Amino acid sequence: MGSSSPLSAEQIESFKTHGFLVLKNLFNENDIDIWRKQIWRTLDSSSETPETWPRERSGLDGYEYDPPESTFGLHPKLTAVADQLGGGEFVLGDGIPIIRWPEPSKSWELPRSGHIDAYGGRWLPFMFGATMYLYDVERGGGSFFFWPDSHYVAHRYFLEHPDEIAGSFRRHSRPIFSDIAPGSSREFTGKAGDVLLWHSYLCHSGSVNVHPSPRFAVVVRYAHRLKEDPAFKLEVPEDLWKYWAI
Repeated sequence: MGSSSPLSAEQIESFKTHGFLVLKNLFNENDIDIWRKQIWRTLDSSSETPETWPRERSGLDGYEYDPPESTFGLHPKLTAVADQLGGGEFVLGDGIPIIRWPEPSKSWELPRSGHIDAYGGRWLPFMFGATMYLYDVERGGGSFFFWPDSHYVAHRYFLEHPDEIAGSFRRHSRPIFSDIAPGSSREFTGKAGDVLLWHSYLCHSGSVNVHPSPRFAVVVRYAHRLKEDPAFKLEVPEDLWKYWAI
């Protein structure tokens, strides 16, 4: 990937068609180790001392990268992607490390349904997310699941029900976009340093980790600079890519 255009035309087309893109080996061991050490330090634990793992802490709410410039979403390799996808209009949104601690007593199974993000305690519209593993993840290791092409399913729903874009669909008709996605779910497994880019409307889910090692992922969501503008927030464009540069 070149520095001026990190994604090829083929990669962009695949992202638009399927709502996701896997970037293999985007980050090297030195990059990854910085984030590993930070997280273990925050947990006051280590990978070698499982008896000290704070297994109740899956999402590190309020997590602050130390130093701040080491924030995952500020890394030049990711900001270059965000700039290409958004033409310089996409800005850093939210995102924290998420851990899946081992649960060997559970039986592993495919997630039955998924969700789309931004509809938690308050509505946080965004454009795309990026998820990277800090250790290798195999099937059954707490991997990220997603439903390819489901971003178009969600978009069609909101075109038909634009008044529900702020989240009222969760309280009323409660569509499960994974149930009406065109295909089965797909699992994001891979090596430390692999990154999954995913459209904000892509339906996805977590999964249980039945392996002995924890799954560490760092996540970021990029928003549009107009994210607080009421007209922008309530708009459901006919063209899903209206505010993109692709």
